[in-house]
Amino acid sequence: MVAAVEEEQPDHVFFLGDNLRDGKALAKLYPGIPMELLRGNCDFGPGADELVVELEGVRFLLVHGHLQGAKSGPSGLLSAGGQAGADMVCFGHTHHGTNLWNGTKPWLFNPGTAGGVRERPGYGIVEVRQGKLDAWLK
Repeated sequence: MVAAVEEEQPDHVFFLGDNLRDGKALAKLYPGIPMELLRGNCDFGPGADELVVELEGVRFLLVHGHLQGAKSGPSGLLSAGGQAGADMVCFGHTHHGTNLWNGTKPWLFNPGTAGGVRERPGYGIVEVRQGKLDAWLK
């Protein structure tokens, strides 16, 4: 995660759960970067399970995904995003990068995993410019 922040120099970071202590450590290293931190199904103790964030007129629903059944398919994520009026639902849980947009709201985006599991480590970038979204996996 540190390497990604150093390379990308983001304006904002979404940490979508599991190993919340890593997200908190990242926030301490970069106090000048706003960070939204969620806990995942592997995290215990206090923390947010869901957040709605608005940036430059774009509404994001941030979830880990276990409570929306992300491993069973997109319907729970789409429903939660619709209820929140989200333009994009950012989620984790599956550890698989997903960039799914069919021209309707909400866009589903999973940055993948920063590491520590079987899948190839990676991250996602979401760009908001003049109220328009673009997103890709790295």
